[in-house]
Amino acid sequence: MITGKPSKTAETAAAFRARETLKPERERVCSDPLARHFIGPSYLAMGRHPWLGRFFRWLGERQFPGLGGAVLARTRYFDEHTTACLGNGIRQVVILGAGYDTRAYRLVDPAQGVRVFEVDHPATQSVKLAKLVDVLGELPLHVEFVSVDFSCDDLKSRLCGAGYDSSKTTLFIWEGVSYYLNATAIDDTLAFMARNSAVGSAVLFDYFPRAVIDGSSRRREAITLRRRVKERGEPFLFGIDEDEVVPFLRARGFETMEMVSAAACKDAWFHGANRATEVSDIFRFAHAVRINDIEGFNQKRHPAVHPSNEEEKT
Repeated sequence: MITGKPSKTAETAAAFRARETLKPERERVCSDPLARHFIGPSYLAMGRHPWLGRFFRWLGERQFPGLGGAVLARTRYFDEHTTACLGNGIRQVVILGAGYDTRAYRLVDPAQGVRVFEVDHPATQSVKLAKLVDVLGELPLHVEFVSVDFSCDDLKSRLCGAGYDSSKTTLFIWEGVSYYLNATAIDDTLAFMARNSAVGSAVLFDYFPRAVIDGSSRRREAITLRRRVKERGEPFLFGIDEDEVVPFLRARGFETMEMVSAAACKDAWFHGANRATEVSDIFRFAHAVRINDIEGFNQKRHPAVHPSNEEEKT
């Protein structure tokens, strides 16, 4: 991230959710009534001036075909699986790289005794806290906000200091984060999950194939997106191919329950006005569950992790 600046990618994702929520309920892929409060003047202007919104949507699809559809599919996938986990008795949720995620306020029922830990970079989290106070009047009591810079801070000490209970069955939500982390941060985060949660805990995360990260993918959205996030100071660093996901996670203490591409979700969720929406295939989603044995955590780097090269470091 750019030092001291909140995440622009978090704002963009919120803008996609906010625009989708304006549609009639029966036509929405996902719904997030709070998302509009986390977007800046430029996005709000598109809402006030429909012609401007249509132009920028057209331009966005030209540059990033299927990106908006994939973000909506990702939100729906994570929402449905979060709801299912809560229904199965999960009472502790950790949202890693929370950005402007609002699941703690629209999916979690505090009366059920669920405690949520939102973990994020302090620059983004401070903006979110101010917005939440404006919108809700106060910060929700069932949510703990934990400031962490994943590149240098110790996740365990920060979380446990905020009251995290390592003995509980926990849901980890890791949305829109993995591709921005380096190899060490990826392994450290998975190690924390595996060693500091009860067997049966779950993780939801998304990832890109390695071709998107190393630049070998020739898909237009992959090329443009990779360049754009680097320009914003948030370059892609991690990728993993589908056939590597299962052994990669198993070596780190997790059994893969499901892997799906965003494009594969289109028939299930994109109907009516959304039927013509393009959904990029570069976005992949996964659901994994914590198992007993951790086989390969002592290795320094799994080959499925794409090491950051000198170009990405500059």
